[in-house]
Amino acid sequence: MDGDVGLLARLRGTRPELGTALGRIADFVLAEPAAAARLTITELADQTGTSPGTVTRFCRACGLRGFAELRVAIAEEVGRSGAHRWDTDIGSEIAPDAPADQVLKVLLATNANAMMRTAEVLDLAAVDEVVTRLAAARQCHFFGVGTSGVTADELRHRLRRIGVPCWSSADVHSGLTLAALVDERDLFIGVSTSGRVAETIEVLQAAADRGAITVAITADPDSPLAQVADIVLSTARHIHSERADALADRHAQFLVVDLLYARLAQVLHDRTVNLLDTTATALDRHRVPPAEL
Repeated sequence: MDGDVGLLARLRGTRPELGTALGRIADFVLAEPAAAARLTITELADQTGTSPGTVTRFCRACGLRGFAELRVAIAEEVGRSGAHRWDTDIGSEIAPDAPADQVLKVLLATNANAMMRTAEVLDLAAVDEVVTRLAAARQCHFFGVGTSGVTADELRHRLRRIGVPCWSSADVHSGLTLAALVDERDLFIGVSTSGRVAETIEVLQAAADRGAITVAITADPDSPLAQVADIVLSTARHIHSERADALADRHAQFLVVDLLYARLAQVLHDRTVNLLDTTATALDRHRVPPAEL
């Protein structure tokens, strides 16, 4: 690899030439560079389903002498400038001095594009299978961390209003506790754009080990999380960001939540109408009436 170009840029250029095992390591490093810089060689091997020896081969393929050099190279590149953090957290499309109307246009286009691309990759037969499972399950659990935890909580809020017995969690201890209590009558959904968040993988695996039907909502259908799941609902990933929690990702996830909610409401139509009316009535006294003209 060319030493005059940054490690991550070089890795993107040579990614198509790497084999399956080395490619998995490259994909993880490109998707989660900050996390990769903190892992030990054994942890990186575990995260990518490879071995420490394969990680060492990957380092040499990158023109490095070993894993220590890889960690240093990644850490230096990730922390090289505030501009890098701006690009990965906010997006290179939004300049620091951009006016509000331009920022709004970028966000509208980015979020709409994320939802349109999700509609293209989403398997509707898989969606309807999840809906059938949601309608029949004894109890349903949703887990995610960070912004994916917000998605899990939104799904719980929506489905509980139409009578689905469900819970959500963003804490690994709570998630593992919930997973320990499920069986084959239950449904467990893990949410992660990258599909490589260790806590979410662990919780969904624990639910699978107990016999629950497992579902992954992720942008990577080949990720470790997807491999744990019985059913995968794919979302599109924001193509200009390396981070799993890019600004548009939550809109792609929420589109899936909206679709699950709408389809389940159709399946449970009569019950849904009654329960929405009942819950609306229960909340009426907490709403301030409009002022009379």
